[in-house]
Amino acid sequence: MERVRGVRRAGFKAGGSPRSPMEFGLYIRSAQTYGAMVELARHAERLGLFGVFLNDHVEGLSGDRREPYPESWTAMTGIGAETRRIRLGHITLFNSLRNPALLAKMISTLDVMMGGRYETIVGAGWSEPEYRGYDLMGRGRGMPPAGERVTRLKETVQILRGMFDNEVFSFKGKYWRLEEAMNVPGPVQRPMRVSVGARQGRMIRIAAKYADGMNGSGNLMAIRGYVKTLVPELEAAGKRMGDFFLSGFTTFTLTRSEAETEAVLARVAKGRPLEEVRDDFFVGTPEVLVGKLRECADLGMKMMIVIPMSSRVEEIESTAERLRDEVFSQL
Repeated sequence: MERVRGVRRAGFKAGGSPRSPMEFGLYIRSAQTYGAMVELARHAERLGLFGVFLNDHVEGLSGDRREPYPESWTAMTGIGAETRRIRLGHITLFNSLRNPALLAKMISTLDVMMGGRYETIVGAGWSEPEYRGYDLMGRGRGMPPAGERVTRLKETVQILRGMFDNEVFSFKGKYWRLEEAMNVPGPVQRPMRVSVGARQGRMIRIAAKYADGMNGSGNLMAIRGYVKTLVPELEAAGKRMGDFFLSGFTTFTLTRSEAETEAVLARVAKGRPLEEVRDDFFVGTPEVLVGKLRECADLGMKMMIVIPMSSRVEEIESTAERLRDEVFSQL
């Protein structure tokens, strides 16, 4: 069993209220280069979006993995310096890339530098080529089993929470032991929200018990599924859905007609029944997308991160503006 102790920061208040109405973020890794990511972030800020997000990987995730992939913490620090109001985050922080105590310090420092704009979302890690290529666990061990990665994530969430809330923090777990770790100055945000990237049982339980929010990837069927699991886990942890920051992460295709919608659905179905795909995917005219997002809001979702379907900056900017004007504004 983990043991924790700390010296609480003066002025910390537990709790926090959810943002309302539903917020929207933009995934900007699709732009590939740092300069293009900055341009997209500035555009998203002008549109009044909630935040911009990068995935936290060090190499491409498909094919020969050689696509341009600026390291995400360095890139997001620069993006933060080039913006003023929009929130910044990683979707999700790759837990095995950084010592969790050092990560707490890095987040706190970035939050101070950017005036309280960092959104913390952490995940267990899953990319085996990165574990092997970068020898993340040392001595050529490769990727740990899923159970170990999830336990390490649980300890990371506890360490983040403890170090965000306390100037001095100690912790004894299975994988990490901290002896009076200092975190001064702490983050600007009090409390500093911590979300867990999760879609399945144990990860959802960890999010419900130890975190302030959860991010789940996938379309509408996946969202319905993980919310069904999340609600009783929150109740068991003595929490309410209304106070929990549930966010999503998926692709959106905004069409101009039913005919265009049908053509897109036929292309992405890949053998699945068309009616099932129509119900599941965020593909359709503004009216269709508004209806799907209203269902998400009714399920308790407070923020959705949109993955663009293009790598061209002009197309992403145009789509983001149309989504804001024709879809998001209707909620």
